[in-house]
Amino acid sequence: MTTTTHPTSDTTTTAGPCHGSGAERFARLRERLTPVFERIAAGAAAREADRHLDRDAVRALVDAGYTAARVPVEFGGSGLDFVQASALLVDLGAADSNLAQALRAHLLHLEGVLTSPASPQRDRWLRRIGEGAVVGNAITEVGNAVGTSGTRLTRDAAGTLRLNGTKFYSTGSLYADWIMVSAVDEAGEEIAVTVRADTPGVRLLDDWDGFGQQLTASGTTVFEDVAVDPEEVSQRPLDNGASVVGGQAIAQWVHLGTLAGIGQAVVRDAVQYVRSRTRSFSHGAGGLPREDPQVLQVVGEVSAGAFGARAAFDAVLPLLAGLLDREAAGERVGVEIPEAELNEVYVRVYQAQQVIAQQVLEIASAWFEVGGASAVSGTRRLDRHWRNARVLANHNPLIYRARILGDWEVNAVPPSRHYRVGG
Repeated sequence: MTTTTHPTSDTTTTAGPCHGSGAERFARLRERLTPVFERIAAGAAAREADRHLDRDAVRALVDAGYTAARVPVEFGGSGLDFVQASALLVDLGAADSNLAQALRAHLLHLEGVLTSPASPQRDRWLRRIGEGAVVGNAITEVGNAVGTSGTRLTRDAAGTLRLNGTKFYSTGSLYADWIMVSAVDEAGEEIAVTVRADTPGVRLLDDWDGFGQQLTASGTTVFEDVAVDPEEVSQRPLDNGASVVGGQAIAQWVHLGTLAGIGQAVVRDAVQYVRSRTRSFSHGAGGLPREDPQVLQVVGEVSAGAFGARAAFDAVLPLLAGLLDREAAGERVGVEIPEAELNEVYVRVYQAQQVIAQQVLEIASAWFEVGGASAVSGTRRLDRHWRNARVLANHNPLIYRARILGDWEVNAVPPSRHYRVGG
């Protein structure tokens, strides 16, 4: 176990905003990010072997503009739309799903900022992220019930706000400059707080012991009399299920994009492995594995499975994008999204979750049929794709979401949208 206070980083991006049309900005940003993704992919197995939390890789993503992709140009970002940014999420998931998941809280926080009404706080956050700040999270507690928190924000004798509590599953916080925290105030109301990761009293522990997603920095965060700026307190609770951006529809989006990326990584690594093989089995059906029709059949099935996962992900993006835009507009003029439309998008996201998670888990295991002992070599770490996919799928167990879908289909019971308890 290691303890740190805060990753030293320069929070000024070197990339600069992308101007021009949306398509032009997307093309330029993706061109800038492609070599970064390639370097990240090349080092993924070694990082897993060494349990290396690569802050330099995160900083490279920041400097190339990944973390500010959705930030409007006037605030230093690329101003991409939701669907364009989602393509980059899949790209990063294919390069290293650990880093895609580690930046989940950052992406979710940014979507929350983008859909919030105009305010100095909104502008402050857009500017921060546009300048390179990275956001982590400290939301879930061991043993807490839905809508409760043992983390408290109180005033000391001098009137200073102080944060005290312990969080687990603090994904990405060891890579972050700021941490989002769920807490309750002195009146017992649920609130959201953001604190700098290097604030005295913040302790970040790399004690996540899952067999997958090992480098997401999803361990414990302890807050001991941490001073909080009143401007960093929001009465808008995190993940309340009352909207798209405040519930599981958008929270699941990062998981599904990351899983779709893992599917692409499985195809990439299976193809590379088969092409590199110069020795076949004595009872194989071809001179070389790349000529063996049974091996080619497995690769083809894996390719189709990855395609299906990506297609399911892409299918829900326009629904999410449309409601996010309407939610942002509604915040400005006081119009709420009808319950029927919210239910529709949650059902579609939960359906996509069933398809994507199961497809990716299947192909991440099935592809090993193309090789022998060398495919399971620890130096290759090719098992990481299944392990990482399995852990991502376990965050929101498929059995419960399947029951919700069945209850919707048979009994018209609206899908549950709130989610806080995990593990």
